[in-house]
Amino acid sequence: MKKYNKYDKNSIYEYATNLIGKTFREIEVDYFIENNQTDQLVLREDGVPYGAFRRKGGLGDLLEDKYFELTTGNESLPDFVEANMELKVTPYRINKNKTLSAKERLVITMIDYFKIVEEDFYSSHLWPKIEFILLIYYLYEQDKERLDYIIDYVYMYSPNKQDLKIIIEDYNKIKSKISRGEAHLLSEGDTLYLGAVTKSATSANRTSQPFSDELAKPRAFSLKTSYMTTLLRERISQVETESIVKDDVVEDFEQYIVNKIDENKGLTKEQLIFKYYGKHDMKSKNIYNMLTYKMLGVNGDNALEFEKANIEVKTIRLNERNTITESMSFPAFNVLELLEEDWEESTVFDKFSATKFLFVVYKKVGKTYVLHGSMFWNMPVDDLEGQLKLEWERTYNIFKEGVKLTPKQRGEQTIVSSNLPKLSNTEILHVRNHSQKSVYVIDGIKYGNGIVERDGDLLPNGDIISKQCFWLNNKYILKQISKIIHNT
Repeated sequence: MKKYNKYDKNSIYEYATNLIGKTFREIEVDYFIENNQTDQLVLREDGVPYGAFRRKGGLGDLLEDKYFELTTGNESLPDFVEANMELKVTPYRINKNKTLSAKERLVITMIDYFKIVEEDFYSSHLWPKIEFILLIYYLYEQDKERLDYIIDYVYMYSPNKQDLKIIIEDYNKIKSKISRGEAHLLSEGDTLYLGAVTKSATSANRTSQPFSDELAKPRAFSLKTSYMTTLLRERISQVETESIVKDDVVEDFEQYIVNKIDENKGLTKEQLIFKYYGKHDMKSKNIYNMLTYKMLGVNGDNALEFEKANIEVKTIRLNERNTITESMSFPAFNVLELLEEDWEESTVFDKFSATKFLFVVYKKVGKTYVLHGSMFWNMPVDDLEGQLKLEWERTYNIFKEGVKLTPKQRGEQTIVSSNLPKLSNTEILHVRNHSQKSVYVIDGIKYGNGIVERDGDLLPNGDIISKQCFWLNNKYILKQISKIIHNT
């Protein structure tokens, strides 16, 4: 007999709170003892233990089967069907700076490409899976066996009105793309909170879709990692971030943002500083991003909705000829860590598949810059899985095979060149030094005026290279913002 009222959400929640502080192994052992079972094979699916790495969702299965004693039912219905509540078991991590982050997105349910085009949000099988969720968080620790992870937090989730509005918008964007025969072009970056994540045994799997003969990757609805992180910090860490939308429920969030910024089109940087800060100038290196948030009614350097949606604000400055001088830099990477990645698990793939960018464009006029416009952008799938993948693989292979570092004497200086992809021989992404001061150690000989421990990175052969980062090519960015340039 179940130890909770299956019709009552609060009863289920109270029973779930007894999990706090327990490991999954303890829950497994408790089940043995309570049921007088000694054969652990009863806890296995086709001989695969709940804690096995290859059994995806095994920890959730353990709680479903042995703690809540749920029976596998209709996939379109929530786990606690009588209470209309879904069960989700998900990991979080503690970062180096002691903040909490969700380890991964929360996968909700598979997308049926043929059914979704006939449904609206409230008649879909997504809605009953997302309306009420019992979230059980466990701490991910890299060196522990999975069954030894500890459950730390339990709470009930239901989307608030503004979040729900955005989730419905996301659902409709996904549906609209599928209805156009473009399921093969879906990307997590298309949407804000609700993503369409690839979901299959191998990356090569493809399935049919309506309105097109093109095969598409199987995908599932998920709440993005950034959204889950913000929920965790709000609920557990009591971290508060200022919202852009204060009280009202906004119909089209992206258009709302663009409209708010574009109200200031034609104003110079100095005019914007005076409008929002009452000063004639400010020397902050981050002044353009600060102005963006001010235009959106936010005093800090981030916004709650942007945190949830993984939106990055990027300022782009055009010169008088409507071209861009600078490429766009991203954080430094570690070479040895890069070599542990494969493409679809790589930092670069995650960045450009799941991130939405807010481009705020200024144009040089005389000695200042004038606000020219704004737009949301995420990388098209054709670029992501085409040229970007090729250029990432090229970088990966150069590091794997051994990057060629060549010292050259230029006057009194020694310059070290490499065969890494450059702006001149790439279309989307190139590699360049991240550190301000360069440093190299080649066959035991040091070059450059940087400090090895601060500015250097270890190569597989033991040499040192200046810290590197990826840069989005300026000509590629210019192509993406062409509609702003030509529509103004």
